[in-house]
Amino acid sequence: MPSLLYAQTAPGRDEGVSEIVVTAQKRAERIQDVPMSITAVTSEALEKRGLARMGDYLLAQPSVVIQDRGAGRNIVIVRGIAAPGSEGNPTVAFYIGETPVTNGLGFGANGFPDLRTFDVERVEILRGPQGTLYGAGSMGGTVKIVPTEAAIGKWQGKGEASLATTEHGGVSHSVAGAINVPLSDALAARVTAYRYHDAGFIDNWFPGSPDPDLPVAALGGASWTDLGVSAFGVPPRNDKNANSTNITGGRAGVTFQPNEQFKLVVGALYQKAIADGLPENLPSAGDYVQSRTTRERLNDTFQLYNATATVDLDFATFTSATAYLKRHQLQSRDVSAYFIGGPVVLPDDNKSDALSQELRIATNPEKPFSALLGGFFLHSTSNVLQDAKWLGTPRSLTGYTTVLTGIPFAPGDVFYRFEERNKADQLAAFGEISFKPIEALRFSAGLRIANFNRTTRGFATGLLNGGTDEYTIKASESVKTPSFQVEFKPDRDSLYYARAAQGFRLGGPNNPLPSTCAADLAALGLTEAPASVKSDTLWNYEAGIKRTFAGGRASFNASAFYIDWKDIQTGFVLPNCGFSFAGNAGSATSKGVELEFTVRPFNSVTINASGSFTDAKLESDSPPGNGVGGQKGDRLPGIPRWSVQAGVQYDFALLERDGFARLDGRYLSGYFNRFPGAASTSAPGGDFTVFDARIGFDISSNIQAELFASNIFDTKQLLIVDTELPDNREVLGRPRTIGVTVRANF
Repeated sequence: MPSLLYAQTAPGRDEGVSEIVVTAQKRAERIQDVPMSITAVTSEALEKRGLARMGDYLLAQPSVVIQDRGAGRNIVIVRGIAAPGSEGNPTVAFYIGETPVTNGLGFGANGFPDLRTFDVERVEILRGPQGTLYGAGSMGGTVKIVPTEAAIGKWQGKGEASLATTEHGGVSHSVAGAINVPLSDALAARVTAYRYHDAGFIDNWFPGSPDPDLPVAALGGASWTDLGVSAFGVPPRNDKNANSTNITGGRAGVTFQPNEQFKLVVGALYQKAIADGLPENLPSAGDYVQSRTTRERLNDTFQLYNATATVDLDFATFTSATAYLKRHQLQSRDVSAYFIGGPVVLPDDNKSDALSQELRIATNPEKPFSALLGGFFLHSTSNVLQDAKWLGTPRSLTGYTTVLTGIPFAPGDVFYRFEERNKADQLAAFGEISFKPIEALRFSAGLRIANFNRTTRGFATGLLNGGTDEYTIKASESVKTPSFQVEFKPDRDSLYYARAAQGFRLGGPNNPLPSTCAADLAALGLTEAPASVKSDTLWNYEAGIKRTFAGGRASFNASAFYIDWKDIQTGFVLPNCGFSFAGNAGSATSKGVELEFTVRPFNSVTINASGSFTDAKLESDSPPGNGVGGQKGDRLPGIPRWSVQAGVQYDFALLERDGFARLDGRYLSGYFNRFPGAASTSAPGGDFTVFDARIGFDISSNIQAELFASNIFDTKQLLIVDTELPDNREVLGRPRTIGVTVRANF
């Protein structure tokens, strides 16, 4: 939604809502001049609303859903572009400044890194495909975090500390600080550091191995004793607040600007997240309770090193953006629910890195003819390791594997081990040209041509694999993504636009399936998995209006879109062997509207509201036998039809000190987690309303204190039911949290 801050107003205009400058089109321009549906949340708005986490600021946006599954495991959906069981890349691109993070996630990574927003200049959310300027993965949209640069000639510093308690959970605390140091008339450095402890609110209560004499439904009512399996021997657990998370991070940057024509910004970012468990509730165990045989862990280490140079050539601006990204995720999950209660833990070890380079030149967009031309190169690698472990006794392992596969398994043998190395290269050229026949009218057309090459080398072995497999797979693809738009701007306060743009998501090779999957494949009429899955593509058709009125005191933005999505990448689940492969399945459409409104009726009051309606549904049946169960006309899972947000802020003076109070609310309508005809069903998600409140005041000229309460009424936020495992585990949002934050600026 438009910023909640006061404007730097132009002469002759009343003090109104703020005018934010964004770089969504890879040029600096006012957000009200950008002919697309975009939201920008400034640093002050992030602070005044307490939006520190990715799940905080994305859930507050129209047409955006985030499945916040824990540190580094979130999935972002924009405008309904998501497919169940998809094994492809994300449908939303994620950028840090000029760096595409999406392409560096690694082929086995679990989600976006949850970068904290302390000392961030703004967050931009671009809705709709941005394939021309941002490349692969930007089908539904792009999320862009812009860190604060070092400012030349200024000594600056700020810090903050928070303490909060969460209902059903523990105590959270955080501390963060940043300092800006001028080193010369042309050089400055900025250093930011933070530490967050997010208290858990899910208890892990495991009563120990079940009685082997009790009947088991999945075994046809027989008990493990009936089948010759002794007790598994796993001890009980009682871990309070099991999903607590510690996040430590920092950024360092240097700005060098010897003159007005040249600027170089060099930066480094590091963040490490350690989660003791996941925010998953087991409905059969009660509210805010799970039952895991072991403590699940997630370590996510993210590093980014980048350098961006800009040169003013008078007739154009030249930009070079170089970046190196490195990430290591180590996750250990209890997958016993998939193995009929057999105590199995599956560690995932994912390492990835990516080197990217973008060069572009952009002429003055105010001229009758203007252009933006660029090239992009990316080299990425990833290493994936899975090594399943048995947590029970050696004796129970032998009996269990005999029942499961008919093959007695001796302790020390490999249960399941999978290793894969991937190397990928991308080379792209892109451009956009614009023509203004008259001052108020502009026509634009863009095109990106990209070539992708990928090599995969894999190795799998163990009992569950039915032996040992080795393979080498190579794949390549060339993709074109055009865009067209027309904009009419009769005056500074009005913009009318229409655009059509294409987005795509890379396909890729399928790993060979083990011999244990032969029966599952035969049920689908196959002897082996398809060699590869091809890219899925979509066209987005959009029209919108942006209006500022009442002397700058109010703004109104509206957009309507229609998306035609072809060859949806979908995961084909093989229920008996436990493996899956990716394929292309059918088509879908998504259509909707987005509205944003901000008004400042008085200098002390700011009101904002936004909302969206999204109707995303299948246009053809999903292939039979894959467990997806989608029929023509079914709504796509995970997508609420309605999303509404609203807030009001009152600024006041108290004892000659400034203060503010604000109240925010948001509503998500209900949605399915699977198609109605899926092989396994689950409870619907969404359909909840959450209110947050915050009040702050200046203790002195440079110290502020804030009291806050998020999720005031302690609403249970069922974000998604995880259908990866058969126990219908629920991913829950944070319960009521009350706390205090103190900030200092100098």
